[in-house]
Amino acid sequence: MKRHIISLMLLVAMAAIVPVSSMAQLTTDKRTQNMGTLKLYTENTTTFTLKNTSAKAVTISRIVPSSSQIKATCSPMVVPAGGTTLLSLSYKADLVGRFTHAILVYCEGSDTPLTVQVKGKVYINLNDAYSRPAPKAEGEEFGVSFGPLTLQTDNIEFDYVNDGDVVSRTIAVTNNGEENCMPNLLHLPGYLTVQASPRVLRPGRKGYLTITLDSRKLNHSLGLTQDIVYVSSYEGESVAKDREIPVSIVLFDTATVERSNRAPVIQLSTDELVMPESTKSKVKGTVSISNTGRSPLEIRSLQVFHPAINVALPKTTIAPGETVDMKVTLVKKYRDLSNARYRILMITNDYRKPAVLVGIR
Repeated sequence: MKRHIISLMLLVAMAAIVPVSSMAQLTTDKRTQNMGTLKLYTENTTTFTLKNTSAKAVTISRIVPSSSQIKATCSPMVVPAGGTTLLSLSYKADLVGRFTHAILVYCEGSDTPLTVQVKGKVYINLNDAYSRPAPKAEGEEFGVSFGPLTLQTDNIEFDYVNDGDVVSRTIAVTNNGEENCMPNLLHLPGYLTVQASPRVLRPGRKGYLTITLDSRKLNHSLGLTQDIVYVSSYEGESVAKDREIPVSIVLFDTATVERSNRAPVIQLSTDELVMPESTKSKVKGTVSISNTGRSPLEIRSLQVFHPAINVALPKTTIAPGETVDMKVTLVKKYRDLSNARYRILMITNDYRKPAVLVGIR
């Protein structure tokens, strides 16, 4: 009898030291929402779905945003066991630049909140956001969200690949969810392979996707090759439009370009065209192309990375000492058709610059 009493007392004592926060759990499959590009002084909204993973109902006692710019509500405030609630956020973009704000959700009987974050970038004028951002530097906090995963970039670029080369690109990836993920890229073309490290990425941890290009498996047409791949968080996940990433490859071959003292020399007025601010549906700019060499300059291929960009060149053979203007047009209604950056590619017979890239912003 005494042994039973001692056992009962031990059970009571053990129960007393179990943290209260473990008895009531709200979770979400997405800890961070990327609100994207916002215009100054606009109201913007987003939502999180929260799930009660405990065996009893949970009552939300308070919601604490880290900034007065955020208004947050939950409906319902009482979440049954296994049920969900919707956390709705309204963000007023009062400051220019990048932002990261936290929202803390507290439940009755627990001192440990569920913390979620919203991120984004605010511009004075959305015309300032014409160009797609360059790939994020490794380890940079501000990334691009694809479900529970955050990648450092939303496009994969292989620039200046010589025909026959095998090259790799590494992208950092973070698991912002509550469960283990298996980061991967789906619908890879035959010339690409991907390796995830680690294969299983735990919540809150950072890993890498290494994408390898074997240019020998391309169709060997010089210039720009583009494809679409899809980010996958879990094994067996299907593709979806909101998880697509464009792939761009610039292929050239130095062996096909003649080296000579009398070779052509391409010179541009700028290698990054800054488009003027405008409220019109189309914005136009000009890049001057000069041949400062001693023989005709040939523009053998002229291609754009993004469907919103149109280019017009009056001629593709430029005599020594001659200058021509390349007209560039940005069509605003097509900006959301791709995540590719706004760039122009020229393949030339200048052996010093067989492939020339012009950025647009």
